Amino acid sequence: MCALRAMEQSDIGKAVEIIFTHDDDDAEAAQLDFERTGICDQYVFEMDSTIIGVTGFRRVPATENTAWLSWTYIAAQYCRQGHGTAMMQQLLSILNELDTRKIFVKVSNYRDEQGYEVYLGALKMYESLGFQLELTNKDFYDKDEDQLIYSKSLKSDGDDAVDILEEKPVMRFNGIYEIAESEGAYTFSWTVLDKKPLFGKRSFTIEDVQIGLKAAKKEGARKVFLTFPSNLPLIHQPLQAAGFKYVGTLKDYYERGVDEMHFSHTLANV
Repeated sequence: MCALRAMEQSDIGKAVEIIFTHDDDDAEAAQLDFERTGICDQYVFEMDSTIIGVTGFRRVPATENTAWLSWTYIAAQYCRQGHGTAMMQQLLSILNELDTRKIFVKVSNYRDEQGYEVYLGALKMYESLGFQLELTNKDFYDKDEDQLIYSKSLKSDGDDAVDILEEKPVMRFNGIYEIAESEGAYTFSWTVLDKKPLFGKRSFTIEDVQIGLKAAKKEGARKVFLTFPSNLPLIHQPLQAAGFKYVGTLKDYYERGVDEMHFSHTLANV
């Protein structure tokens, strides 16, 4: 009998060990994630009191019950026996009980030196459970290694049109950093000011974007990726003028009618 149970602090070592059987970089990143973010909403999958899998989710702040699937692995010796699907089915039941509206998962299309698609089995499992590919970020993790974002809607919001108000907050970039688990993929952090200035710019400008791009390139960035809510009309002109390309959207990411828009820049001519 296999069953999910909430992860405890004493389970972290075994969970990381399971992840290590597939990817040592992911194991290191998972260890840091558990230590820094905690183990709330994280689970282990047991068979006869033996932990054979790990999974869980992270809730997305400032959204209407959106979540990301977190570290999801079955120990190598138990793979291809249906345990991954069983584990995910139990997790989806928990997500439904928690009234989660939509769940997303990031997957790599990495091929090893022999050309084997390492995560192909995981992709097929997600697709069998009703996940659909929403967006592909080319060369995200490394050159020729893309990020595939799949999603599954867990509740129906209906088909009626939704009126979404455009917002024009005062936005400022406040940092750049390399994206975890990537080689040279960078992003900008940004904040919304509480008070609108009487004079001066309302949002970031093309000059602000160019400063960030130059700083990222100086730090060794290979590519820059940015995301924004779809109801912010002032972001498009400076991003486009600075050379960012629109990649696609994650539908209803923040709430019904408000998507997450993805952009990328190759740093060519910066």
